[in-house]
Amino acid sequence: MKTTLAASIREGIRLRIETGEWESRIPSEPELAMLFGASRETVRKALAALEAEGLLYRIHGKGTFVDAALSFNPLSDALSITEELAHSHLPVKNVVLESGWIPPREIPSTFLRNAFGEDARVFRLKRLRMSRDQTWAVEISYFRESVFPGLEAVDFKGSLHDLMTSRYRLSPDRVRNRLQALDFRLKADRDLAGALGSRQAVRVERVLDRKRHIYYAVSFTMRTDLYPLEFTQLPARSGGGIR
Repeated sequence: MKTTLAASIREGIRLRIETGEWESRIPSEPELAMLFGASRETVRKALAALEAEGLLYRIHGKGTFVDAALSFNPLSDALSITEELAHSHLPVKNVVLESGWIPPREIPSTFLRNAFGEDARVFRLKRLRMSRDQTWAVEISYFRESVFPGLEAVDFKGSLHDLMTSRYRLSPDRVRNRLQALDFRLKADRDLAGALGSRQAVRVERVLDRKRHIYYAVSFTMRTDLYPLEFTQLPARSGGGIR
């Protein structure tokens, strides 16, 4: 009976996840036991089966969560990468690898380097974006010196978008995005693949303008074998049809 009941609970939890009733954190074991009229031991068996399938994961002291796919849409209205990733309901951690001033000529991308061609130096920040101890993206940011005073003293573990809008009162008039595949003939791209642990990756290069003045650029390289690069389009409608 316990095996049958555990299977019934497992499918009941699965159904609630598939219908969107439980999108992030699911109820606790005592709550599930009350909901399904079962013992905590039986509930635990059902949860263990779903965790083995990869549908759920547990964080000690916090609870059990739906293992939703982490997705990133570089063309969404959310300019904050941290905000965009928050839609996936997965914990994201930023690990700072390097930071400091460099001459613009050391920026490997022509697209990004041209944004700072007249500057004597730019502030470079390299971070790993991680979720559940897996590195899924490498982010290399470049800040214009003239608009970011005191940048050396900043804690870069949080959202860079919040930093720019809250501390420096900067928001863009225009954002340009460029998508590229990695070129493994280049050492810089081989190093990126090494940091990610995979050659299946795509790079998004982004430049932020305000009053035709570029103040920030970023190279965001993410794995595509673990997490999808997602694009959502809303077609224009006229007279009930799609143009």
